[in-house]
Amino acid sequence: MKIISLLYLSCALFLCGKVKLEEIPRLNTSTALKILAICHKESINQEVDVGIVIVGIDGRILASSKSEKMDPGLYDFAKFKAQTSCFKGVSTEELPARNGQNLEIIDIGTLKVIRGVKGGIPLYYRGKVVGAIGVSGANPDIDKIIALKGIEGMEELTERK
Repeated sequence: MKIISLLYLSCALFLCGKVKLEEIPRLNTSTALKILAICHKESINQEVDVGIVIVGIDGRILASSKSEKMDPGLYDFAKFKAQTSCFKGVSTEELPARNGQNLEIIDIGTLKVIRGVKGGIPLYYRGKVVGAIGVSGANPDIDKIIALKGIEGMEELTERK
């Protein structure tokens, strides 16, 4: 009897009820490439060679660029900055290093978390983190300027929609 009642209730909820799933905003590759282009243009204006990485909500790379003149490790550093900002929801400079230095790198499984350095900035859309920008290779203040220019570009892109 219980099974029949539960089956009847489930069918009634399924047929008559409206299930609202929260829409999770996502950063798509097209938008990530536009943000990358804006950041790259700013790096040219600043006359610096940097690695720029744009990650989505899951920390995977959606768009990136690296100057052929720079050390490959700096590209990885840009990726770590972007992933840290995405997962923590704040810029990397807002995560103070706990080791008494200006920089702290923590290994958490396969993820490297970067703390206490400029250049990693989360991307928000409708109050939710949708990804992040990581820039590395120049002075940390310049890295931050380039990343912030990308955020300005994202705001312009979302206002047009």
